[in-house]
This record gives sequence, C-alpha cells and structure tokens, in this order.
Amino acid sequence: METMKILAIMVPLSYLIHCIEEFALPGGFISWYHNLRPSLNKQKPSYYWKVNIIAFTIVTITGWFAFFTKGNNSGLVISAGFLACNAIFTHIIGAIKTHAYSPGMITGIVLYLPICFMCYFTTYTLNLISIGNLCLYIVVAPLYEIWNWYKYARLTKAQ
Repeated sequence: METMKILAIMVPLSYLIHCIEEFALPGGFISWYHNLRPSLNKQKPSYYWKVNIIAFTIVTITGWFAFFTKGNNSGLVISAGFLACNAIFTHIIGAIKTHAYSPGMITGIVLYLPICFMCYFTTYTLNLISIGNLCLYIVVAPLYEIWNWYKYARLTKAQ
C-alpha cells in the first residue's frame, strides 16, 4: 500500500486514539483544559464532544479523499498539520504553562507530529503537492489554534 494511503488511514485513526487518551484513558482533559483556560470553565462536556465529532468528521473526509481518489492529498496534509499544531499549541505549550500532564499530549507527540511530518515529507518528495501549496498549508495549519488563543485573550480581557 502506498504511503499516502497509509497516512490517509493513520490520520483519523490517530485522532480516535487521541480522543481516548483525552476522555477515557487516562481522561481528564476537560478539567485540565479548564485549568489552562479558567474562563472557559462554563463550557459543558457536550461542547467538547461536538468539537471533537466535527474535527473527526473533517479528518475522516480528508482521509477518505486521499485514500480513494488520486491526487487529492491537500486536505489530508492540512488536517495532519492542524492535528500537529493542536499537539504543539494546546497540549505541549499547555502542559508547560500548567506544569501538569495534558491528556492528549502523548498521542499528540507520538502520533500527530510524526504523521504530519510524513505527510509533508511524502507529498514533497513524491511531488504530490507543489512546494508553494505545501508552504501555504504549513501556514494555514496553525490558524485555528492561533484564533483560539486570540479569542481566549479577548475573552479574558473582557472579564
């Protein structure tokens, strides 16, 4: 099986494993996250479930396109980059700020970061995506995390 097809399976699968780490084994992500961002402690668990279901749907669709169609790798590369940025901005930096283990950090480091690197490396070396598009995707990947940080900064200033 070619590398991109394997990555197309690995991206949504890693997301599921990540959610298990966050919410079940060992779990505790919501309380940890509220410790990181106290003004969000009014968010109900259903909010986090909805966000994760939407994100899982997106990474699954991008994986489906990369797996079943030829040349549709852009969405998968962006999804993998988004997940890697989540590992860096939310889990790693969050753990540093809180001085506490962030549920989801292990799978973020062990799965998200290498899978993202492999998506970038494979699409570049096999010329599946132009270098210009790849650079654009690397810039786009952290935008959601940056927007969340900006949104939270504005929320805490308003209070």
